[in-house]
Amino acid sequence: MTSEQFEALAKLIRLRGGQSQEAARRVLVGGEAPGAVAVDLGVTPQAVTNAVRRCKSALELARIAAGH
Repeated sequence: MTSEQFEALAKLIRLRGGQSQEAARRVLVGGEAPGAVAVDLGVTPQAVTNAVRRCKSALELARIAAGH
């Protein structure tokens, strides 16, 4: 996923800024490991997983809505 795509997705699902958004960006755009991102940002691995899962769920629903 590109940075531009991530920004559009974050706006679409109203992903709150801060650590959750940064964690999801680093995993989905940067390809970093969720565990490493959690340690680096000082959040729980579950928080990273939840943010990434929410993004992936929304992306799948958008694909279905667009007929892909």
